[in-house]
Amino acid sequence: MKTIVERLRQHAQSQPDAVAFRFLSDMSTEPQVLSYAGLWDEAQRLAGFLQERGPAGSRALLLFPPGLDYVRAFFACLMARWVAVPLYLPRRGIKQERIDKVAQSCDARLALTTRAELDWLSSPETIGPLASRLQFHAVDQDLLAGAGPLAQPGPALTDLAFLQYTSGSTGMPKGVMISHANIMGNVEHLSLMSTGNPADRFVNWLPLFHDLGLVTTVLWPAAMGAESTLMAPAAFVRDPEMWLRAITEYRGTMCGAPNFAYQLCVDKIRPERLAGLDLSSWRVAYNAAEPVRASTLDQFARHFAACGFRSTAFYPSYGMAEATVFISGGDAAAEPITQCADRFALADRQLSLLPPDSPRATQIVACGAALGPHDLRIVDPDSRKALPEGQVGEIWFAGPSVAGGYWEMPELSLATFGQAIVDEPDNAHRYLRTGDLGVMHQGQVYITGRIKDLVIVHGRNLYPQDIELSAARAHEAVREGHVAAFAQAGEEGEQLVVVAEIERAHFRSMDAQAVVDAIRSAVMEQYEAVVNRVVLVKPYKVPMTSSGKIQRRQTRAMLQDGTLEILADTGVLHEAAAGGRAPDSATERALAAIWCAALNRSHVSAQDHFLALGGDSLSAAEVVAAIGRQYGLPDLQVAQLFETPRLEDMARWIDARQQARPTVQAAPKRTVTV
Repeated sequence: MKTIVERLRQHAQSQPDAVAFRFLSDMSTEPQVLSYAGLWDEAQRLAGFLQERGPAGSRALLLFPPGLDYVRAFFACLMARWVAVPLYLPRRGIKQERIDKVAQSCDARLALTTRAELDWLSSPETIGPLASRLQFHAVDQDLLAGAGPLAQPGPALTDLAFLQYTSGSTGMPKGVMISHANIMGNVEHLSLMSTGNPADRFVNWLPLFHDLGLVTTVLWPAAMGAESTLMAPAAFVRDPEMWLRAITEYRGTMCGAPNFAYQLCVDKIRPERLAGLDLSSWRVAYNAAEPVRASTLDQFARHFAACGFRSTAFYPSYGMAEATVFISGGDAAAEPITQCADRFALADRQLSLLPPDSPRATQIVACGAALGPHDLRIVDPDSRKALPEGQVGEIWFAGPSVAGGYWEMPELSLATFGQAIVDEPDNAHRYLRTGDLGVMHQGQVYITGRIKDLVIVHGRNLYPQDIELSAARAHEAVREGHVAAFAQAGEEGEQLVVVAEIERAHFRSMDAQAVVDAIRSAVMEQYEAVVNRVVLVKPYKVPMTSSGKIQRRQTRAMLQDGTLEILADTGVLHEAAAGGRAPDSATERALAAIWCAALNRSHVSAQDHFLALGGDSLSAAEVVAAIGRQYGLPDLQVAQLFETPRLEDMARWIDARQQARPTVQAAPKRTVTV
């Protein structure tokens, strides 16, 4: 088996002028294009620069805005036998402890970015003291052009290729160790299951610091020698139609996203905009990284059928960073398989099928199977014995895609990655315990829930400990260490709920709305996730274990059955806010119309809070883009909406900006004599 670096060299030699990657900033400007020969040459120069600054195995943080620089830098690390550490670029003005903790965790030697981001990113105001000792280098600086030749040999399959960090800010983040063998094992598994081939054309907007984006839009097409068109995630959020227009223009065949993205296309792309779309080339529409919803598949297929989209293109799949990315998928040429299951039976770890009209029925979507050298099993998480079809248990996975463990966390790695099935002592496999619950039915795996307390929002894993700490520090009235964050099923997918105890000195005189607003704003600011419901309770009402740990599942059960003593609930607070003053100024009325369109509401009051109405990072980006167009503020940032989240406050801010803008006098007319 060749490494991906060897594959890239092969493509650079056999098809030097073929497009490897294309980046679209928008559909009205010329895209940036990188051929296979160009990618090899530019990444090789940067790799030589890295080799001059550290030995093989050194770690480099990648901190880039969306674009081809991320791709160049990542492959340069692989060529130099450095370990790439993909991270997201923080928003300006927001201090990022996560970068500091990741740098500490992996003992990073340097960080790579672009010239435009270099100064502010490396300042102490952006990152902490540990990361501030990093050497920061811009890959587009002239100094990289003079790098020495790349030393040989290239990486071996056993070499560590990159660290995919999966945790948040409360504890030391976990770096999943992905080797070159893991990369090739996973992309070959992807190709086998989805029938991917070099003729495929990838068109995607997924973030490259995320495992789904990195593997399926960069590593997979590069391994096959295919063409990949990339977009910025923010561009998709602002205008979902841009993704489908790009698929139309570049005849995309292999394009995918989490479930929310398909739903966003249905909700935001109006029927009158469909005429210019041609989705007939779309062969595999993979849906992964969060629970796949049967209703979304049906709505999308019906909405875009007139554009040539075929429902057989849908490819529900399942994966996680600890398995490089891809674990299972179905038949790439068949209709998605759904079942109506008894939700009460699922809670008792059994699959029982019901008619669709049964009040106990819930739709579940098949995510295929694993083939070849990979093995997927359903195992009792307590006895560690394999379970037969129809019984719900933990999903265990084995094969060449499974990572080598967590960076410098041997005990956790052994508990997560090195497990054997108890009643199969002769089985040579050592399995990854995914922490996810699933059931097999007629050879297909259905994901039914999670053992671990993760919350999945827009394809991202959120750790409840992180949400709880942010909520506790958002307002002085909240008791730190006595906050529970968890997910509840809702009509639109998982809903994030926070239950927070209030300090005894505050709960009689507190402004409940101010506490709720502070919690929502803090979580949105730090994680770009909306808290769908905030519940405030008296001291000692959040259940704890004898050792002082939060009992999230018991808190959720008490909230559901009405036994939790509540001081304030966002549902009650929202009802009170609904009778507020109607928008009366021109700006308030215009802003109200923008909010209603983004939030699918018939009306809002001047006192309404954007997050309290269900606003999240997606709708915030839509609102900011609309305000920018209407008021000539193209540089308006989402952060401004979070700073002035009430409609009347945002309207005042817009009015102040408009008044402060200098008056531009019209140039005198010129008389032209011919």
